[in-house]
Amino acid sequence: MNRTLVLCADDFGLSNGINSAVLNLIDRGRLSATSCMTTMPAWTLEAATELLARRERAALGFHFNLTEGERAIPLERLMLASVTGRLDLTGIQRTLDEQLDSFERLTQRSPDFVDGHQHVQMFPGIRRLILQTIQQRYRQQPPWIRVSTPALGGHDAGFKALVLRLMGTGFERVRREYGIAGSSCFAGLYSLSPDAGFDRMMHHWLQTLPDGALIMCHPGQTDGASPLAQARQREYEWLASDGFAEALEKGGRSLSSRPLLSP
Repeated sequence: MNRTLVLCADDFGLSNGINSAVLNLIDRGRLSATSCMTTMPAWTLEAATELLARRERAALGFHFNLTEGERAIPLERLMLASVTGRLDLTGIQRTLDEQLDSFERLTQRSPDFVDGHQHVQMFPGIRRLILQTIQQRYRQQPPWIRVSTPALGGHDAGFKALVLRLMGTGFERVRREYGIAGSSCFAGLYSLSPDAGFDRMMHHWLQTLPDGALIMCHPGQTDGASPLAQARQREYEWLASDGFAEALEKGGRSLSSRPLLSP
């Protein structure tokens, strides 16, 4: 049995090491999508050109960012403002437009899909701005949006999953209101600890997720000492390994650039 799967590397543009890992994995046939952070130092014309050369092998998405870089809003503060209705919606709209402008300027095209760094596309207030912008900006062929609704089990981040599900309450209703298609099944959430057992969780997801599911990942080539840097390196090494190819085959999976979408 063959079941398709979108494997999407987040954070292209965050660093040169992440860019190198993503490009290498696309070349190996180990990724089928990546989403781009257009405010970060490694989002350059050269990087975008390298990515576009692989356009036929991987979908290119836009990774909306509010919590990294020069104008970063701490995640906890952003979440609190979101649920209490105290967001600076004018400022967020301006930031969204600037980031989309940068994506289009360097790629000369619209994104295949939209998601958010730390899942901000799911947050109250922010989601309506994003969906409205997609609807108005891309009338002819709107990109689909990632629906980051994780399972509560099958990973080591149960509390994070619960918080994200709560922050995403009502997202599907608003998405359908704007008529923007969304991915139908999501996985890839975990603690991003180097000892979390990424390979074990991937085996589980490959075996259990339905056809057309989307898994996010965060590979990177890095010699950094932080736990996140080590986790990125371990993800990259496993995805580049024969072990991942064998897991795909055992799970009856083939990579696709487009997930099963819900209208």
